[in-house]
Amino acid sequence: MRVLRVGAVWLVRLFVTVMGVLTLLFFLLRLSGDPAAVLVGPGGSPEDLDRVRHELGLDLPLWTQYGAFLGDVARLDFGVSPHTGEPAISAVLARLPLTLQIVGATLGLAILVGVPLGMLAAARHRRPSGRVVNAAAAIAQAMPNFVLGLLLLLVFALWLGWLPSYGAESPWHAVLPTLTLAAFTVARVVRLVRAGLLEAVEQDFIRTVRAKGGGRLRALARHALPNAFPPVLAFLVVDSAYLLSSTVIVEQLYAYDGIGKQLVDAIFQRDYPIVQATVFVVAVLVVTVSAIGDVLGAVADPRVRREAAG
Repeated sequence: MRVLRVGAVWLVRLFVTVMGVLTLLFFLLRLSGDPAAVLVGPGGSPEDLDRVRHELGLDLPLWTQYGAFLGDVARLDFGVSPHTGEPAISAVLARLPLTLQIVGATLGLAILVGVPLGMLAAARHRRPSGRVVNAAAAIAQAMPNFVLGLLLLLVFALWLGWLPSYGAESPWHAVLPTLTLAAFTVARVVRLVRAGLLEAVEQDFIRTVRAKGGGRLRALARHALPNAFPPVLAFLVVDSAYLLSSTVIVEQLYAYDGIGKQLVDAIFQRDYPIVQATVFVVAVLVVTVSAIGDVLGAVADPRVRREAAG
């Protein structure tokens, strides 16, 4: 029953979010300028301009264009890119794996690196090592993506020559974009885990475990972490949307050919089909991840499991 309820909520949220975002985008794009003028160029004749507008359907009344747009969305048909001649949804889906690669790697680093460092910062919060980890996390959390990206480019690509500076031809090209994107997320997870564990240390059940001879780090890992992890999971779900939007900056910086760079290029070229298809795909991803996060958060919370068992 709970799965059916979550599924119904997901469908409603998906429909409302996608339609709201696409409707807003439709009218904003029409106010941003005439794409026909970009396609024809400064030397085009008025006849060429009228012909391109007719081919794109831009000579129709606005509400007629909107009705046709909704029909196309229902068929997942966002049109053909006027610059490449490729169906827009196919072009976006072809670039999507590159973006998901760095977003997925970022979330993986947040768990594999952020959680252990957060435990270390909590277990040794009065010692220099714990304070160093906490201070480093605070610095990484405060540093803008483009500043960190430029520093990583300067050190690892230009000075040391260890990693490629642009493109997406191999997995090595994803290293610097992933590190740039992951800095804030890993730092935030470190601080969330640290705060949650320090709060849990004061609970009676942790004192009982310590009184029975359990070590501090073991008590934190086995007993306190399950109670402190649900807020971390909730943050990662919310942060997924932030990561998808942050790829716009990171992919431009490294000329990494994901959907973030594709979206920026399409906006400057006034490529309506690509922009609309990209926003549609991102909206679906955000709503889907949010629904998955709701389920995982309930499963990961020991209190919810105890209530379900009772």
